[in-house]
Amino acid sequence: MPRIRIIAVALLAFTLMPGIAGAAGIEGQHILLPATERQVSVTWFPAPGNAPRPAVLLLHGAGGFDRQIDGYDRYCSELASSGMDAYLVYYYSANDQRSMSTGTDVFMDRYVAWARLVDDLAGDVLAQKQSNGKVGLIGFSNGGILATGAGALEPRINAAVIYYGSVPFPIMDRVKRFPPLLILHGAADDIIPAERGKELAVFATQSGGSADMVIYPGIGHGFGARLNTKEAADALARTIAFLAKTLDAHAP
Repeated sequence: MPRIRIIAVALLAFTLMPGIAGAAGIEGQHILLPATERQVSVTWFPAPGNAPRPAVLLLHGAGGFDRQIDGYDRYCSELASSGMDAYLVYYYSANDQRSMSTGTDVFMDRYVAWARLVDDLAGDVLAQKQSNGKVGLIGFSNGGILATGAGALEPRINAAVIYYGSVPFPIMDRVKRFPPLLILHGAADDIIPAERGKELAVFATQSGGSADMVIYPGIGHGFGARLNTKEAADALARTIAFLAKTLDAHAP
């Protein structure tokens, strides 16, 4: 049955995961994964041990990961420590970066190709010998909007966490389903307002899916990797709990 739940308060970081702000200590490995368009550079944070486990692909916003790379590395290290292989995915091509360096907005033109790229990568990680057969997405800002589209188009994607994103507006006519969603947004976001997140939650439930939404009062855009803040730590704790449940992850 469709479900939407909006939570505006009640930070849970320290009750869900004591010590979440501390780095887990798992280091990333730079590797290439194949996709139809091209090989894609990713940073892989493997979960400890040899037991089957899910994978999670993280999709960056307009500025990439580099501006807050230490925070994203810590974020992925925590995911890996919780029993999930985590991958930072650099979905921009060299041509994308050249175009953007001249001020060209490539988002609409490249959205469908990026979504296909992400779905190819989901297939790659599902084929890994350590896979338990489940994969999720985490997207930040533009990456959140991309995650909604990639998750809608690929039925093998089992869950998605959307940080300050929106409906997949470049492909709205093609959306028939969504995986379970966790939507995380700041109430004071003036770049992608929280109303866009609410619209996504409504659209997902109308499409037969489920969506939980957490709105952080007074918080603006881009908080996800700032794990020294209580809101980001809470969001990560909720993300891990949500993905552990939907992807069948078990901490080593």
